[in-house]
Amino acid sequence: MNFENLKQNKIDRLADEELADNFEHEKIIEKQFEKPQKLYRGMSKKNIQEFDPSLNKKYRDGNEGSVIFATPDKAFASMFLVPEMNDGWTNKGKFGDVYYIVIGSEEHFRKFDNGGSIYEIDNFDDFYCDEKKGMGDCEWVSRDSVKPSSEELVESALDTMIENGVQVYFVDKEVFIKIHDSSDHGLTVLQNMQSENQKQGKNIKKLTDND
Repeated sequence: MNFENLKQNKIDRLADEELADNFEHEKIIEKQFEKPQKLYRGMSKKNIQEFDPSLNKKYRDGNEGSVIFATPDKAFASMFLVPEMNDGWTNKGKFGDVYYIVIGSEEHFRKFDNGGSIYEIDNFDDFYCDEKKGMGDCEWVSRDSVKPSSEELVESALDTMIENGVQVYFVDKEVFIKIHDSSDHGLTVLQNMQSENQKQGKNIKKLTDND
């Protein structure tokens, strides 16, 4: 009996099974959601001709690696116009169909709000969506380089978020921690607060339970 051939055959079979599993997983992901008509990507950088995933050093999943993020919701894209907005002092999310952002330092935010661009992507054959990662069907990603089809220049991230219906809340450190530690992701706290939208009387939307 040729044990080397048996060993190699087992390796080949396992490799084929793994490839089949990966292929099936990609097909499942592809069928989870209907692809939108276009995708958006908000960035502080302007006049970008091509998005390169290798330049993205922040992973949502180490196994997935570097990807290009985009979203079918322009409102969600507008929440990424200030790159310095990390989880240490901002909290992004969605209640029902309403996006919100909690900002723990208005001074810090305004310092870095220098506008940017919201890019449209019409050709997204290489994008996929995995409901188990990130914001689910709000996030589409590509492992390949992508060229935008158009660019909209904006002067203010704050104004752009409000214009697109994102409910914006400036809070102090104590309230930010309270929202961060709450069991309902801050819904109860935010429902009793006045958003920037309310202060300006623009695109006011009520935050409700996801149910």
